[in-house]
Amino acid sequence: MSKTVLHFADFKSPCRGNFINSLEALRAEAKARGWDTVYVFPLPTARRDWAKELENEAPVYYLTGRFLADLRLMRRVIKRHGVRLIHHHFYKLPYVLLFNLAAGRRIPQLIHLHCALHIHSGIARLIEKLLLHNKTFIGCSEKLTNDAKQYYPNAPAFTAKNAVFFPRLEQFEALDKAALGLRENAKTLMMFGFLYEVKGVDLALEALDSLNQSGDAADLILILTSHQEEIRQKIERRFGTIPSWLRLLPPRNDIASYFRLCDAFLAPSRSEGLPYSVLEAAWLKVPLVLSDIPAHTALALPCASYFESGSADDLTEKTRHVLRSPPTEAALTAQREAVFQTYRLEEWTKTVLDIYDQTLD
Repeated sequence: MSKTVLHFADFKSPCRGNFINSLEALRAEAKARGWDTVYVFPLPTARRDWAKELENEAPVYYLTGRFLADLRLMRRVIKRHGVRLIHHHFYKLPYVLLFNLAAGRRIPQLIHLHCALHIHSGIARLIEKLLLHNKTFIGCSEKLTNDAKQYYPNAPAFTAKNAVFFPRLEQFEALDKAALGLRENAKTLMMFGFLYEVKGVDLALEALDSLNQSGDAADLILILTSHQEEIRQKIERRFGTIPSWLRLLPPRNDIASYFRLCDAFLAPSRSEGLPYSVLEAAWLKVPLVLSDIPAHTALALPCASYFESGSADDLTEKTRHVLRSPPTEAALTAQREAVFQTYRLEEWTKTVLDIYDQTLD
């Protein structure tokens, strides 16, 4: 007998990225186990080309942003497709409330923690506890699973470590550095930074400024999947203008095109779940400079250079060292193979589907 899982994701990225590719791999494996899949996204997602492509593969619905209309829509969707399980990604309390009212108590709901568990305060905390106390949690790392157990000790919590859709990284275009405004005689660094403080954009800017002032010519590619104008304004307040060594670029589904330009990848985040981008860079044999937060150190990447989280000075020194003395090709190749063996998508899909089965038992 077929079962249906409803995936709700507050995901509006211009590109499918690793996340949607992972969900599609999960959908395929779920089908083999007798599960059907329904997707639900916020309305802005409907404009994305990848969402339109997804509509040809599975039922896709979009919330309107009007609570009562969305409540009626989700009740119809749940009934029409015989939904047995609701799987939340990038959860927010209003959406959890919506699905609580639409599904009632009879349909289990999974809260998938792709990043740190946000704990509200005051009245919002009471509402949060009321909405989440009877949910099942999936952490993308052991730390996030343990955080869920700490705050919701009576709720089931499992770990499904993030995995990488490696075929995506085999697609690339040979980009011209000069056409992107990058200096031929400078080293090229890259990072993702749609959250200014959380992703450590401020630290990276300080480090790049210091490197260039001290004679270590380096350009930074900053990939922004959202909050572009907000980030731009913060950078201009800091420097008065966009520095000549900084390029703000949009994401690409063939992200390897950017990675192949890089002499090093920076991940100065102050908080993370289990970062796809670090694993992607490692698989592509790009040298890494990472903050020493648990999410990064738990990856145990032998070639990575770790700096003290929050310290722009230490980030500067570790980056300078990596640019001057990068890991050997042999070491980077060994690290690539270790990443491939540890973070295969096949293992992730099996783990998630096992959690589905346990949740319905």
